[in-house]
Amino acid sequence: MKFLGRLLLFVVLASLAIALYATFRTPGHLYAQTGVFADCPARPSCVSSVAEDEVHRIEPLRYEGDLLQAHERLVEAIRAMPGGRIEEERAEYLHVLFTTPKMRFRDDLELLIEPDGQIQVRSISRFGYRDFGVNRARVEELRQRFEAGASRQN
Repeated sequence: MKFLGRLLLFVVLASLAIALYATFRTPGHLYAQTGVFADCPARPSCVSSVAEDEVHRIEPLRYEGDLLQAHERLVEAIRAMPGGRIEEERAEYLHVLFTTPKMRFRDDLELLIEPDGQIQVRSISRFGYRDFGVNRARVEELRQRFEAGASRQN
């Protein structure tokens, strides 16, 4: 019985260590590292405008006019959202790290601003199978804030 207790404790501690490692390490699949806007993995804790399946698919953001103005509006919208911190910023790309308030889980939001008026978006949880719609809701909140910024400019 003592052995089973120790084994259970070891399994719990090992699982916790793996969870912490996955949560705090920057993933290697980001556009900033690969130059490719990655598709979502099979788990449902990801949404992407380049995904073709209904579970992961979300519409890209759209803008009219100048790419740099779209970039500025995105930054403004992101800064107004709780828990977000811009990790990498280029004229056509943003990587934002969001930390959930209670459990301190980390999610990555990537935005790729294309010259054709589309902003490709990908939001993915670093740890966990399900996200209970958090990534989708975050992208939709960003969309609303981004569009509100366009109406203020006009």
